[in-house]
Amino acid sequence: MADGGSSSGDGERSGGTLTLGIDGTSAINDPAFYTTVGDWMAVDCICRGLTFISFETTEVQPDLAESWDISADGTTYTFHLRKGVKFHDGTELTSKDVVASLNRQFNKDDPTLPKGASRPLSSLNATIRAIDDMTVELKLPRPDGTTLARLSDIGGRIISAAALEKYGADIGKNLVGAGPFKFVSATSGQQVVLEAFDEYYKGRPGVDQLVLKQVQDPSTIVSSLISGDISATQFTPFSAAPRLRNDDNVTVYDTPFGFDAIMMLDARKPALKELEVRQAINYAIDRQAIIDQAFFGIAGLPKGYAIPPAQPCYDESLADLSAYDPDKARELVRSVGAEGRTLHIIAASDSWHPKAAQIVKQNLEDVGFKAEIETVEPATYFSRIFDTNGQFHELMIWERNSYVPDPDNMVGAMASPSQAVYSNAASGLGTLAGAEVFDELLYQAKNMPSGPERTKLYSEIQRKWATEYMTLVMLAVATNFTVSGANVKGLNVDALSNFRCFPEGARV
Repeated sequence: MADGGSSSGDGERSGGTLTLGIDGTSAINDPAFYTTVGDWMAVDCICRGLTFISFETTEVQPDLAESWDISADGTTYTFHLRKGVKFHDGTELTSKDVVASLNRQFNKDDPTLPKGASRPLSSLNATIRAIDDMTVELKLPRPDGTTLARLSDIGGRIISAAALEKYGADIGKNLVGAGPFKFVSATSGQQVVLEAFDEYYKGRPGVDQLVLKQVQDPSTIVSSLISGDISATQFTPFSAAPRLRNDDNVTVYDTPFGFDAIMMLDARKPALKELEVRQAINYAIDRQAIIDQAFFGIAGLPKGYAIPPAQPCYDESLADLSAYDPDKARELVRSVGAEGRTLHIIAASDSWHPKAAQIVKQNLEDVGFKAEIETVEPATYFSRIFDTNGQFHELMIWERNSYVPDPDNMVGAMASPSQAVYSNAASGLGTLAGAEVFDELLYQAKNMPSGPERTKLYSEIQRKWATEYMTLVMLAVATNFTVSGANVKGLNVDALSNFRCFPEGARV
């Protein structure tokens, strides 16, 4: 939605308001505290990190650090900060800001952390110190080749140290960064309002105001895109694709497939205790039906298993791991006497999830199982993943997005027995004999340079994970359906389709 604005010398319109539709907002925008995707989109716009990944490329680029050195043993990173970078409160970037910001990720007792802080970088187990005013040193207990990429993620965002001192644990209500947009206001359940920062070190954004507006009803999202009440969103319902592709009021983007549509299997449950049963479930799934009916064609077959095409190490030699073979599924079901066994499916009630659950239910019944579905509100779904005693904690339909475009963000997050969510709470992978080998293999893989050898190791890990354990059934690889008004230009839709928000180049 544009209001006001003027034409620049190159003929491009500048100024006005860009309104992005978001899933929700708690009005707490804190790099160490996760609530909604919308809140983290605000963090992306208000703050920037030492490094940056644009998603138009997966290469790590300098940001608030203009360069860095890595020690020979790979455990020490020395960052040289960019001079003259201003925060929204008028202070200039120094090592004090970096140390104060990253300590909140690495130190669980930092007094500026809000209750329930998620600290997404905590697993690096790093320490950070200032060498001088413009140089910081980050030390790891052991090498981690994903460090530079992970510092580009939400948890690596740098906050004004002066603001942290002033607001403490309430920084999420008063976030001050050095990004292209500065905080104006936030209303829980409604919107976050930001305005262009004139002194952003890369240049003033192309719009005067950015509004992140909560819009959850699918029909309202579609009508708001067409009317111009929202300028763009990656939360467009897939079912609207045929209509929107034929509407001149909007632009539909075909962004790379960067997220995994998945079904996690809890191997601790009696109904799923046999590997043959979990393999049968995998063979039973008609993925093309899910692509056609749940994603309306905006998805693809998971030929690279858990690594989507948009990421390095994608390998189509793994296509057989997601083969549709109902006859093989029936054979496996009979081999362990599992005919008529009831399986429970849980899915969120939004987007593609309910339709996919219906297709999965039918697929399972077609090969000899019985199946029941429970759909729950998206706001409560995450807590249900941790309710391992729940009856429906058997087959869990969910997704994994490419917040960092590296295979460690997918395979490392879901196949590591020490990973808190996917492998412990969800699938119980860590309880299965021999699964501890994945931690060492994944550690080796993430520390390898990009290239054929790294791809080979990730492929070997995935094949072992699928054939010997099968705790993850891939349903599809997809992208978050991103649509804008026809008047919106220059929006980084590759980032937006991965729930990252870099709209400083957009114009309306």
